[in-house]
Amino acid sequence: MKKNGFNALVGCVLLLCAQIAIAEDMVVAVAIEGNHYVETPAVMAKVHSKAGLPLDRRVISQDIRRLFATGYFSDVYAEGERVDGGIKLIYMVKENPVIASVSFEGNKELSNKKLRPKMKIKPGMILSPLVESIDTNMIRKAYLAKGYYQVDVHIEATPLDDGRVDVKVTIDEGTVTHIKDIRFIGNKSFSSEKLRNVLASSVSGLGSWFSNNDVFSRRRFEADAQMIRMFYQDAGYLDAKVESTRLMLTPNKDGFYLSLSIYEGEVFTVSAIELTGDVTPSKEALMDVIKLKQGELYSLTKLRESIQAMTEKVGDEGYAFANITPMFHRNLENNTVVIEFDIEKGREVYVERVEIQGHSKTQEHVIRRELRQAEGERYSASKIRRSKERLQRISYLSKSKISTPRGKAANTVDMKLDIEEGKSGSFSAGVNYSQLYGVGFVGKVSENNFLGGGYKTSVSADVGGAVNNYDISLTDPYFFGEDASASLRVFQNQTDIRTIVLYNQDSKGASFNVGMALNEYMRYSVGYYLTTTTLSGVPTTSSLALRSQEGTYTTGELVQSLSYDTRNRTLIPTEGSLSSLSLGYAGATGGDRKFYETTASTQYYFPLTDFWTLRTAMKLGQIQGYGGEDVPVYRRYSLGGVGSMRGYNYYGISVIDPQTLDILGGTKKATASIDLQFPLPYMEQAGFRGAFFVDAGTVWGTSDVAFDKGAIRGSYGFGIEWSSPVGPITLTWATAVNAQPLDDTRRFEFALGRGF
Repeated sequence: MKKNGFNALVGCVLLLCAQIAIAEDMVVAVAIEGNHYVETPAVMAKVHSKAGLPLDRRVISQDIRRLFATGYFSDVYAEGERVDGGIKLIYMVKENPVIASVSFEGNKELSNKKLRPKMKIKPGMILSPLVESIDTNMIRKAYLAKGYYQVDVHIEATPLDDGRVDVKVTIDEGTVTHIKDIRFIGNKSFSSEKLRNVLASSVSGLGSWFSNNDVFSRRRFEADAQMIRMFYQDAGYLDAKVESTRLMLTPNKDGFYLSLSIYEGEVFTVSAIELTGDVTPSKEALMDVIKLKQGELYSLTKLRESIQAMTEKVGDEGYAFANITPMFHRNLENNTVVIEFDIEKGREVYVERVEIQGHSKTQEHVIRRELRQAEGERYSASKIRRSKERLQRISYLSKSKISTPRGKAANTVDMKLDIEEGKSGSFSAGVNYSQLYGVGFVGKVSENNFLGGGYKTSVSADVGGAVNNYDISLTDPYFFGEDASASLRVFQNQTDIRTIVLYNQDSKGASFNVGMALNEYMRYSVGYYLTTTTLSGVPTTSSLALRSQEGTYTTGELVQSLSYDTRNRTLIPTEGSLSSLSLGYAGATGGDRKFYETTASTQYYFPLTDFWTLRTAMKLGQIQGYGGEDVPVYRRYSLGGVGSMRGYNYYGISVIDPQTLDILGGTKKATASIDLQFPLPYMEQAGFRGAFFVDAGTVWGTSDVAFDKGAIRGSYGFGIEWSSPVGPITLTWATAVNAQPLDDTRRFEFALGRGF
């Protein structure tokens, strides 16, 4: 007992002595040594040990960790020097080297230009193991995203005499890791081959050169699971889902095996559709827009379309925050389902303000005139949607986003537009080549947003070869501020096309056109065209019908047209249609020629996927003389070339004099085409797209040539289009079908200024 008390007393004495000793070790100064590039104040900012405080080993340890965390130093330690009054604390640092230059080796898939901005390793920065690790992982992830699972990254630093280092990043890309097989587990109703066609991912095969879908992508594989679920639920399998996914990488990392485990469930039929909650505007109006029908198989796509259509319908009544929730009441005995749509309309709201931001050149009224939702009006979902569509159709706006946040009052919202302006003007000059007209020089200056007012102006010249063309045009899409357009054009075309039709054709003239909107999608226009045309150089051996056309004639033509346009974009549309009917009448308003012309055309665009678009097109035309006058030969119809009949030369399909082989042209024509359009892999951002196409058409309509369905020509092939700064450039490879003996076919065609 006495011994224990003695030990406790000794411990207290020792502890008191230690505390006294520590109290005597006061920090009187803090210094940094060893730094050359990093300034001392920057280092001291990380040090918490200060003069006038007791020496604390825990604080010193934390200081060292903080200095290491900066990445500036490869070694840090502390020393204490006893001086009068206490301890001088010295932090000894060894700096990581400063980077003098950065070079790359072995990178082919990702260029230096793409890698440099993303890297932490840059000239003038400090090289540290942390930075090396960050950049190594960044480069690996970038390559993994492109399917390079064998990639290896090595960073090497070479010391220089001044203490800096040259950094060399060596990348061993390896080969792309392709998908070797995709397997399904649990699929009974659909074959594995059928399900593979649903996926965005694909197994390597003959078509792999055309896309990179056989290159493994984790994000794409995750989307594939949702696509399988949607496929089953569109077929009536209400409870279908992908229970799990699995991927296995081969030992040498050259391929993936993917598998999806599917729960199919039962097929359900819709037995009834019910509406509950705030049924507005009426039950009948909402039922009309519901895509799901009683007695049909359940479809997830139709369910989503129904909810979207009903939300817009309710939104048109002023309810901007309407919420529609589907509820399913299953009958497991007969596999039917009652779908109940519960409608919560919320508060009726009005648009308080329309705010536009992001535009610098475009005047605000140019944007506002495209909007169908106005300030102070009751909120309308369909007007908001249509406003978005109209903004997308403006070529000089690269992006436009509309949001409707809540306004200051509880029953108001603001309509905010975020605009990004694209290029509105272009200048081009260079050498042009056409298979029809040869080599020439082309120059063009165009502006689609002149003075920021949306005016379109264009001045172009095409000289040399067989042409000498000049064209000046001005268009005001909102003439005098109204929803009516006006355009003025002056042109001169001197064309030597004797290699095809054995005569020269020169024309000059002007036109004035006015158009007006009849409703949101329909437009009417009327224009007057005054043209003087000269045909010369007709050989004496030509037919009488052609020689009678030689000379100079003036044509005054009044043209009326009606169009219906629902396309989502004017440039490269992917959805909607464009139909037009045109009536032209020459002779009653001046000129030497007397004829009338009627043309009708229609184009439909169907989005098959996010990338593939199906376009169908048809065009009919008829031109007839009156008052004893014949149709001028330069206005008659011939087919051939891009925009007409691919696989045939210009004037390749026509009515031809059987004796002299002169191309006379027909008075009636009909064409039809189907295009499957898609962006070219790796070239979409550069404006390239491709298309598989099928064309059909014929020309007829003189006293000697009547319609003959056996004379309908056809063609099929593949084309590439580039939206270049000077206009669309198109390359096509086509094979003619049912070509007639006098037709002029062409397998390859190059065209400038005409798209698919």
